[in-house]
Amino acid sequence: MATHQALNRAALAEFATKRVSPQMVVYLAQQAAQVISCETPVTNIVRQHGQRMLPSTPPVEPADLLPPLPSIEVFIASLVDHSQVQVSILMCSLVYLGRLRARLPQVIIGMRCSAHRIFLASLIIAAKILDDTSPKNKHWARYTMVSNYKGFGFSLPEVNSMEHELLILLDWKTHVTEDDIFIYLSPFLLPICQRIQDQERQRKIEGKELEQEIQRKQRNRE
Repeated sequence: MATHQALNRAALAEFATKRVSPQMVVYLAQQAAQVISCETPVTNIVRQHGQRMLPSTPPVEPADLLPPLPSIEVFIASLVDHSQVQVSILMCSLVYLGRLRARLPQVIIGMRCSAHRIFLASLIIAAKILDDTSPKNKHWARYTMVSNYKGFGFSLPEVNSMEHELLILLDWKTHVTEDDIFIYLSPFLLPICQRIQDQERQRKIEGKELEQEIQRKQRNRE
């Protein structure tokens, strides 16, 4: 029977060949959303006795005046589609999301698009660490535009800033170990490991049965 580490390596090698699936995008979105709590959008319309009324003092950034915000899941799916990023790079960003979540105080409240910014910065860093030909930040800025969400997107200065800020928050510790990958990708690797183990057990059973059949035929010839 293969060792636990050997199983993980075999599962990771298989997983790395897969295409990005909707399940992967959903999981990434869930992890990005858990890094930091985001502020509740403010509206410039209030209700009084069931009637829509303008507030006496308009909020600083009323949500009605901001561009529509895609869900973090839609944003990630759009990034994947535009950048054609590899699964290995996409999933490496999970390590940075996990590290950041462990470092940030739970009381911090981010902007409404903080999860989007954090994921994008994590993805950019992962791409630069794993791929020498990764897109430049000017390309990532273009990739942040999402269909049917006019006005949404991040400028090049914003992209540069969020990448630098994340590096500072991570204390510039971008090295990712094999064990890091095994831990953060466990929801995807465990089912593959289980299947590999089942297949190995089945091969042993079939091999034992074949050996017994050969021995039986030899005895019959004798």
